[in-house]
Amino acid sequence: MGNSKTKDKSKPGKRGGTTSYQNSKNARKYPLMRRWSQKDTEDYRKGYPGKKDCSGTLNLDFYTNSISSRPNGDKIDVIHKKWFGDYDRLESHHGYIQWLFPIRENGMNYYAQELQVKEAEAIKKNPETCGRVLKSYQMMLNFYGMKLKDDETGELERDRDWRQRFHHLNRSMHNYLRITRILKSLGELGFEHLKAPFVRFMLKEALERKTLENTIDSCYNYWIETIKDDEIREELRDFADNIICSDS
Repeated sequence: MGNSKTKDKSKPGKRGGTTSYQNSKNARKYPLMRRWSQKDTEDYRKGYPGKKDCSGTLNLDFYTNSISSRPNGDKIDVIHKKWFGDYDRLESHHGYIQWLFPIRENGMNYYAQELQVKEAEAIKKNPETCGRVLKSYQMMLNFYGMKLKDDETGELERDRDWRQRFHHLNRSMHNYLRITRILKSLGELGFEHLKAPFVRFMLKEALERKTLENTIDSCYNYWIETIKDDEIREELRDFADNIICSDS
């Protein structure tokens, strides 16, 4: 799939129209943040030009269940078994997310290490570590009130406690940063195909069903922009704009 085809900007719902999200008042509120997010996600999509690996293998060691996350963490298999559904711990503990979803950027956890290309390749080649990445994703989806319906297509559905969890997500904006990390990490670790279905699900909940309206800015400015395929990224923008147009 290459670059997206040229779109007819005169059609309703395209970003040339006055009702598109990018031309809306919300999208213009923070132009500096918008430019920063564009640079950040573009660097990610291009594979961080000029960035070199270091010698560390902490992420690979963690995903092979050889070491515990720090600080105050555990081995990954224990986290998947004992932390799943422990919403208070998943919300208040701020050291695990960098281990479960490593990316090639510095994070807020001093003990965690940036993901190295060689680690990502090793994780992708190992069925056991790939299975653990998927379990990490499923655990966080449950935390957010969602469920992976099909791990081949990435299709999502609401989980049993979705009302409570959506209410929490709608007012817990630091989780939007976590979601950006999760999406980037999935793309690095061989699960790029799961990202677009997640973003589409979020757009429907935020724009169509009005259940997660506070996520709209992050969804448009960050989460869509983590999608590596140009055509899919454009389709998601159009999907969002068409919902907006239908409501106007």
